[in-house]
Amino acid sequence: MSLRRPSRDPRVDMTSVRRLIPLTLAWERLPKSFSVHGDTSGEVLVEPVPAVLLDTDDGWLLIDTGMNMPLINDPWLHKRFHARNNQISPITAGGEPLIDEMAAHGVGLDDVSRIVLSHLHNDHAGGLRLFSVDVPVWVQRTELDYGLADHPFPEQHGMFRIDYDDPLINWQLIEGDAEIAPGIWAFTTPGHTPGHQSFVIELQDGSGFVLPFDAGDLVENFENEIGPGGFVHCTAETRGNHCCASRRWRTSTATR
Repeated sequence: MSLRRPSRDPRVDMTSVRRLIPLTLAWERLPKSFSVHGDTSGEVLVEPVPAVLLDTDDGWLLIDTGMNMPLINDPWLHKRFHARNNQISPITAGGEPLIDEMAAHGVGLDDVSRIVLSHLHNDHAGGLRLFSVDVPVWVQRTELDYGLADHPFPEQHGMFRIDYDDPLINWQLIEGDAEIAPGIWAFTTPGHTPGHQSFVIELQDGSGFVLPFDAGDLVENFENEIGPGGFVHCTAETRGNHCCASRRWRTSTATR
């Protein structure tokens, strides 16, 4: 199923989102140069692995799913997948963080009726295996096409096909900017990955949020309009024009 941004003015729409609940599913230790393009400080950061629950009129919607824990906890699988990129080290409390974090808010796996992925990196798509294949999963078509092609390049850049290469997954493919549900807008922010998307969420109380995900990890990414350190299929020139999330959002939300 392909979705395209509707032509109607989104300001006249009624949002379906009652609450937004941020989740922290793990942490990662990584060089700052992975988060800020051109950084030469040598600084090492510890950054959260986020997900977001949305309580909507149509049920619970989950944005991103965290890591595939067996790939971290099993010694052989860890060596196969994570040890090959030892510049990024996952830090977890064990168990299944997604299940535990949702349970803290009274939400179970079966309560989630829709999943949206910002992109297919292993720290965002790794929890898909926990859900029924009947649950619809929204992702940019460009992202899925990239993640399923040109092996082993995507894996060398953080995508593990074992997380998402299941022909039974109920993919809902987005082509460009789209309204996924009333008050939930996806905006393409490519660069970190070819089909990375960020989100604008409008709540029924009149508040709203911009969720960048990996289009920018740090405040300085947006204050200084500097993209993330890791990017694929995006040159320095096109990054300046198309891949800087803060500029993209200013354009996308200026009339909202």
